[in-house]
Amino acid sequence: MKKIVLTFTLFFQLTITFCQENEKFVIIKNTKNWSKEIIKFPIDWVPELAVKGFEELLFSPKWKDKKSDEFWSLVMSWNIKSKSRFSKKKIAYYFKSYFDGLMEPNHWAKEFPKPKVTFKRSSKRKLSGNMTFFDGFHTGKILTVNIEVEQYLCKKSNNVFIIFRISPKAQNHSIWKSLYQLKLRTNFCK
Repeated sequence: MKKIVLTFTLFFQLTITFCQENEKFVIIKNTKNWSKEIIKFPIDWVPELAVKGFEELLFSPKWKDKKSDEFWSLVMSWNIKSKSRFSKKKIAYYFKSYFDGLMEPNHWAKEFPKPKVTFKRSSKRKLSGNMTFFDGFHTGKILTVNIEVEQYLCKKSNNVFIIFRISPKAQNHSIWKSLYQLKLRTNFCK
């Protein structure tokens, strides 16, 4: 009986510890159960993004499928240590630099155009725009994606949260409903 109680207690403690550890790396409520990846900052392949924090990537189920309406549709979120919001120019620079490094190693081409990012301000904390880049993952072709950006500042913890919703589909396509259903967690400042 003692072994059962001890085993249960150990399992319960490990479960709580694991869940608390994972909560540190949650920005978006993954209500759609999309596949997830966490990358800590700084990232060696993006020296221009010299920040501390992490990114959370949520991929639509068919984001790799060129024939799917979900192709290249994902939510990319950044949690960065900062006392202030970033300017439109700085967000565009960081985002472009990220994709410069991300698409560099590929098996399609040694030379290809660098990403072109354009953002315009929609409101105090929102940007919209697009990016044209070389898809070094799935097609080996030039691709244009639409991007919606939200930025939140948490003064308590000196963190900036930046959410990028990305898809090649126009904003009136149904995939955007799914992208917008993935929202910033309510207690993001904790």
